[in-house]
Amino acid sequence: MTKTTTGSSRLTVILSWIIALACFVGGALFIWMMPSPDQGAIDLQAKKQKSPKSVSEKIKKEQSQRALPANYSEQLVKQSEILVKKNLESQLGKFQEMSRKMRKRKDELLTKVETRQLPRSAPADANDTSKARNIPQAGNLRVNPSVEDMYVLLREYEAEIQQNHLAVNAARQALSRGLSFPEVYNSLKAGSSRMPSFDELIRMQAKGGEWGTSDGSNASAGLSIKSTADLNNYRGLLGQATRQAGLAQSRLENLFGVVKQVGKPGGGAGEGNDQPGGSEGGGNGDGSGNGGMGEAAQGNGNKRPMNHYAGSRLNQAMVKAQALPGRRFSKNAERKGWLYINTWYMIGPWDSYGREDFSIVHPPEISVDFDAVYTDGQVGTGIMETDSDPIKVIGEEVHLDGTLRWKFMQSESMHNTVPVTTGNSTYYAYTELYFDEATTMLVAIGTDDSGRVWINGKDVWRDYGTSWYNIDEHIAPFEFRQGWNRVLVRLENGGGGACGFSFLIIPQD
Repeated sequence: MTKTTTGSSRLTVILSWIIALACFVGGALFIWMMPSPDQGAIDLQAKKQKSPKSVSEKIKKEQSQRALPANYSEQLVKQSEILVKKNLESQLGKFQEMSRKMRKRKDELLTKVETRQLPRSAPADANDTSKARNIPQAGNLRVNPSVEDMYVLLREYEAEIQQNHLAVNAARQALSRGLSFPEVYNSLKAGSSRMPSFDELIRMQAKGGEWGTSDGSNASAGLSIKSTADLNNYRGLLGQATRQAGLAQSRLENLFGVVKQVGKPGGGAGEGNDQPGGSEGGGNGDGSGNGGMGEAAQGNGNKRPMNHYAGSRLNQAMVKAQALPGRRFSKNAERKGWLYINTWYMIGPWDSYGREDFSIVHPPEISVDFDAVYTDGQVGTGIMETDSDPIKVIGEEVHLDGTLRWKFMQSESMHNTVPVTTGNSTYYAYTELYFDEATTMLVAIGTDDSGRVWINGKDVWRDYGTSWYNIDEHIAPFEFRQGWNRVLVRLENGGGGACGFSFLIIPQD
């Protein structure tokens, strides 16, 4: 009995030690193989960051390649072209008028050359102006023109105006210096700045790739539009066409030495383009803003000096302390005072090429479409701001690949900053304001640097040149209609500093 108990105890002790040793070895191996807390956190964070991004990119790729039914594709192409054609038609009218003026100027000077008295030593053909007289004139627009037809005709007018301007310069030199007209004319060369051909625009938009054509396509040049990616590319092509036409208009106006006076909206020599509209979710506008402030062209029409504001002033400290955010207004509301608009859809940056005269028209001025994806934005680096400070640029540096989409942004203050801050850039901001009945409101607008504002498609304000941000750069009454009212802001950033704007309203009484 004693032996049995002793043997059993020894066996129990041995088994206990074996189990304990196995647990110790297993625990040691587990601890040794387990990753460090820091590494585990990094891996987990990487998974959290990578997974949503990869899913988002996959969704975007699938959406961009989504096939479009033929009938629906034709309808979308037609809708995308409506306001583009209207804009190019307006440009054609301006080009035709400039062509008539330059041709008249040329004919008057050539007549003086032909009738001047020459010394006997002058060449026999010193007054021969036949070559300058026979400069080809641009053709006429055919019925139901395509965007390509209108663009090609604009290029023809551009070439005609430039050639006639060359003849004008030659005639002036020949008359003032007593030279042979043919010799002077043949020695001069037209400027190299020209609108690229429509085929070149297509190659630029396709970024060197192939863009197929289709016999049944209603798009310009017969371009094939079979997916949402094709449609977005085509919209980018239309935007490039209007932008090149605007740049050409500025270059041609400089040939006339035009200096337009800055005045209040509705006056001056400038004319607004067909103005945008739309509603949340996309749409086309029906307004036009043909009045508007004229451009103050100086030198090459690009740069302007710092503007020193001298208009009405608000007590900015009091306004900032008492103003509240809001997009809906009711006359019966208990709270009275300034409202600032801090919720916007924004897009940009596009390259302004150093211009501040609004001559380069971008897609949002033609149609506000929140589903559109543009591929002609700025390429390089910028600062994605994390603060709405009107002076400081605070945020991380990001890479820009030229792709632009509308982005919903809400500011914590009355100053609204842009999605990504860069220099020589153009941005747009869109929102809608609701009024329970038609109301006249005072509107206070401030921009850094220059800006332009449309309300319900009407061109109500333009600010030229570089300026410091003030909430009261422009104060004027505006009649808002009952229901929703569309507001579009164009913002220019001339330098690499902060860029932003504010938009405040208050009942006029």
